[in-house]
This record gives sequence, C-alpha cells and structure tokens, in this order.
Amino acid sequence: KIVRNAIALERARVFARDIAGGDPERMAPGKIVDYVKASFNDDSNISVTVIDNDEIIAQDYPLLAAVSRAANRVDRHKARVVEIEYKPSDIARVTETLMLVGKGVTYDTGGADIKISGKMAGMARDKCGAAAVAGFLKACSILKPPHLKVIGVLCLCRNSVGEDCYVADELLVSKSGKTVRVTNTDAEGRFAMADALYKMSEMALGELN
Repeated sequence: KIVRNAIALERARVFARDIAGGDPERMAPGKIVDYVKASFNDDSNISVTVIDNDEIIAQDYPLLAAVSRAANRVDRHKARVVEIEYKPSDIARVTETLMLVGKGVTYDTGGADIKISGKMAGMARDKCGAAAVAGFLKACSILKPPHLKVIGVLCLCRNSVGEDCYVADELLVSKSGKTVRVTNTDAEGRFAMADALYKMSEMALGELN
C-alpha cells in the first residue's frame, strides 16, 4: 500500500509539474486542455468537460472573459474552463464531496497594469493552482478512493495586454449578479476564479458534504 500510494503521488506530481512548469506556448490554455484530456482518456472514473465557446464563457464566466479579452485574438490563448470529475465505481458508497477551483493563468503580463522592471519573468507559473487541482484528480484516478467524489475546475486564461484588454475602473457584472470594479488588472486571479467559485457554491447545495 505504501508503494502504491508513493507511485500514485509521484505520477500526480509529474502531471501537475508538467502543467505548472510548462512554458506559455507548450502549456497555453488549449494545450493544457489537450494534455488533460489525453491523461484521463482511459479512466472510466473520470469525466472531463471543456467549456471553450466564447459566448458561453461570456455568459457564465463574465469575469474570466474580461481577463481573457486581449488574448482572444489568438485561438490557443483563449479562455477555457475545464471541469474534471472523479466518481468511484459504486456511487452509493460516496460519503463526501470535495470541490476545488484552480487558477490557471498561463501567462500574466499584468495586463494594462503591466509588470515592469523584470517582474514578468516566471509568470508562466501563474497556473500552479490549476495544476495542483489537476494533479489531485490524477491521484484520485489512480488510488480510486471509494467514499469520495471530487469536482475540480481549472480556470484557464492568459492575462495579456493589448487594445482590448480590460482596464482599471471598469465595472463588471459577475455571474452572481454582483458588480465588481476593477482597481488593478494585475489582480486577475480573483476575476479568473470568481464565477467558477460561485457556480461551485451553488452546486454544493446538492452534493454530499
């Protein structure tokens, strides 16, 4: 059992490392989607749902859509929301549901509040939260805990700077209906995840906790 757990954790770590440490092109949002789908392709306990339609993202994840506006000209950098769900083979044995949301900013320029003086280097790793969520689901897919259901969401986008980037002082309406004022575009993580967190909080009402 110790060896099995160690192997599972190492495979999950490598999977998360590949996403987190991948450069901005090799692990752009579209490339992460491909990698995640390929990794879980043969696992009957895992389902992967990808939301990549611009209109659906604008409607259901409006704050994420705002962060992604400047990147939308390049297809591989467009925002994606990836929902990964683990269910044990016998769903009747589930006693607990774990719900996770991960920040997956594949490159963070800071947006209009651009990072300066060399502070942009390393910002390809601003997706470590999403990588950790994906890695946890990978461990679940190997260890297959019989009592646990896990729903993980990867909020993937690129915080680019350009003529259509979101800017400070904009007023955005979130999926929850709350109006949010942008004060700094380099605080994009909370925008990227807020609508997914709201959706998960609504889903949690119908799950075992």
